[in-house]
Amino acid sequence: MALLFFLGFCSPHSILALPSSVPVVPQPKFNPNFWIITTMQRAEGSSNTSIGQGDTTFLPVLHNSGFFHSYILVIALSGPQGPIVWSANPDNPVSQNAILTFTGEGDLLLQDGGTLIWSTATKNKSVAGMRLDLSGNLVLFDQNSSLVWQSFDHPTDTLVMGQSLCSGTKLSAKLSNPKWLSSRFYLSAEGNGLRHYFEPAAYTQLFHPTATSTPTTSSACYAFANGSLGFPDKIFSLPSASSLQFMRLESDGHLRLYEMQEQNSPRMLLDVLSTVVAFCDYPLACGDYGVCNSGQCSCPSFSTFRFQNERLPGSGCIPLSGISCEHAHDHKLIPLNNISYFSNSSFSKLAASGYSEYDCKQSCLMNCSCQVVIFQNDSGTDVGHCLLLSEKMLILFADDSSNHFSAFVKIQDSPPEKRMVIIVASCTAAGFSLMTIFVCAVIWKRRKKDEELLFDVILGTPKRFSFDELKVATSNFSMKLGHGGFGSVFKGRIGKETIAVKRLEGVEQGTEEFLAEVKTIGRMHHRNLVRLVGFCAEKSHKLLVYGYLSNGSLDKWIFHTSPVFTLSWRTRRNIIIAVARGLAFLHEECKEKIAHLDIKPQNILLDDEFNAKLSDFGLSKMINRDQSKVMTRMRGTRGYLAPEWLGSKITEKADIYSFGIVMIEIICGRENLDESQPEGSVHLISLLQEKARSGQVSDLVDSSSNDMKSHMEEVMQTMKLAMWCLQVDSCARPLMSTVAKVLEGVKSLDATPDCTFVPNFASSNIGVAESRSSYVPSESHLSGPR
Repeated sequence: MALLFFLGFCSPHSILALPSSVPVVPQPKFNPNFWIITTMQRAEGSSNTSIGQGDTTFLPVLHNSGFFHSYILVIALSGPQGPIVWSANPDNPVSQNAILTFTGEGDLLLQDGGTLIWSTATKNKSVAGMRLDLSGNLVLFDQNSSLVWQSFDHPTDTLVMGQSLCSGTKLSAKLSNPKWLSSRFYLSAEGNGLRHYFEPAAYTQLFHPTATSTPTTSSACYAFANGSLGFPDKIFSLPSASSLQFMRLESDGHLRLYEMQEQNSPRMLLDVLSTVVAFCDYPLACGDYGVCNSGQCSCPSFSTFRFQNERLPGSGCIPLSGISCEHAHDHKLIPLNNISYFSNSSFSKLAASGYSEYDCKQSCLMNCSCQVVIFQNDSGTDVGHCLLLSEKMLILFADDSSNHFSAFVKIQDSPPEKRMVIIVASCTAAGFSLMTIFVCAVIWKRRKKDEELLFDVILGTPKRFSFDELKVATSNFSMKLGHGGFGSVFKGRIGKETIAVKRLEGVEQGTEEFLAEVKTIGRMHHRNLVRLVGFCAEKSHKLLVYGYLSNGSLDKWIFHTSPVFTLSWRTRRNIIIAVARGLAFLHEECKEKIAHLDIKPQNILLDDEFNAKLSDFGLSKMINRDQSKVMTRMRGTRGYLAPEWLGSKITEKADIYSFGIVMIEIICGRENLDESQPEGSVHLISLLQEKARSGQVSDLVDSSSNDMKSHMEEVMQTMKLAMWCLQVDSCARPLMSTVAKVLEGVKSLDATPDCTFVPNFASSNIGVAESRSSYVPSESHLSGPR
């Protein structure tokens, strides 16, 4: 594969390419060699753009840089349409009338309208010529061919193999959201390692060389070599190169390694920092207003916010109501529970000190641009730190149950139109005001009573608790066990029994799911379904009380968060059987078929003996026995959705597909969607499909468990059963009772399932950064109900 670099100007319509074999030599001072960008005749939607002077010819080609009618001076890899690896003026684009001048004094200048935009600052430094090396390095050299200036010393957002990042230099990635003009991710070289940081949130992480004997110095260089970043003192191990590689610090803060393919197109090999940085540690993991917890994104309150894009929770949340500055007297602040700013260190640096909470809130109410208030008391005082966040700022939340922070969001209390209607109506009906108040009071009281009775008439429901009882039982909700899309779970105690209390957040969206869960679990008793002890339905408070299971959720045990302990094959198999029995009960033994619709390891809980029980029925759907399919909105968790969700016609067979994914995760010891893996292995089910077709399924078995290797025949039979559950055609999947019988050894599995587990549209070679389907690698996992 020919690897070529081009120097040129880049715009939405064109890039101007200079063959690397043509050295450019400065002319005498009175006759500088210069080029002017001119737009010529347009053809087939492209703009024929040329730069001409002397014997040098530039070739116009189509390229997109993200700028409109403006240009940046760039070096592009493997041809003019290849990825840009360096740019001179990324933050200050020029017009098409800009001039690039290589002066007789040895300076390379970029000017626009008489204004100097960029230069190499090499005037009077004995520069004799300029060349573009095949390594992608733009070099100015003297008469002895010694280096005077090189682009490798001035990186932008990309490192090319062979390039070093040295002290005083850094990679810089500007965010894609245009409202955050001054916000950037950086990767800088320091004497003791590479520092990854983000401004203005003051997030920072330092990555040290693996050679601990390396002394800390004031300066250092970390080379990007074949197989490593940081040579000779390695910081990150990289896949060996089969062709030219480059790595780019991108707008989400991830440092991704790419390799050029035969088609001169880049393929992502590795998310470099994510080998050591957790998903939620990236400041923008869940976007503006988003909250990240255990690798999942949610909105701080579903009564106040919603996902900007429900299929892409990492894109952030948006408030449900806008703010009108013309009616600022209608603004009010409502609390956001268990929320803090992204990091304590950044909060203390950004917040103002010496405010009381009241003064902090009043400051926001008097400032129309303020959207969110975050306040933290100083220890033992009534004053503390106050941070006001506007729409033009990064509003980055963090999950926080320590009660050290108070957070509030501004809403419009009464829309102007509604208030005008109220004024007109009150004036018109002045004579009937007392009667209206009386009637409204009676209706309101009756509605509240009906709402209370709504829960009282559910036959077979468990014990009903008051909110105050649960507040005492959980020590004011102080011990948080976890957080999902519809609420947080807290540990508590009633009498001698330890309980887990799920507190729903976002009541308007959660009432339907709350009723479903109370009705579903309250009337069912099965050893493989979690036991609902009671519930609370008091005003806006909706809570569920479960029996506490000491070993938590399955994901904590199979995804190697604790490498000290690995589940044996017998334990894993027993968990699979238990879940199959629980689902078979829901699908086939209840009066109505019940589709759980959110089967995933996070919803499989384990008691002290690792007996598995299905939990979280907030998404469950009742299906009459005479119904073949039901229509429903998309729900569940990305990475576990069956293909038929695209049509919204669902049966209980959607659970069977999700169960198949969970079986494979248990056997392989990894998540279905894992972006820390090399690109071809990010999506486990796609990888399974490839391995099944080539007869190499055993390669996927959890390598950390020697016990599983000694039961390989049984493991392969279970894998084969999982593949039967993963059929794209829902009709080809077995009943859950059949799956349970095969696992119990009562029934044999003779037929070989078809090796198609992923819809055709998802099995194509799609880059990770561009993937958005439920069946390919995603930026994040959704959390619970949506």
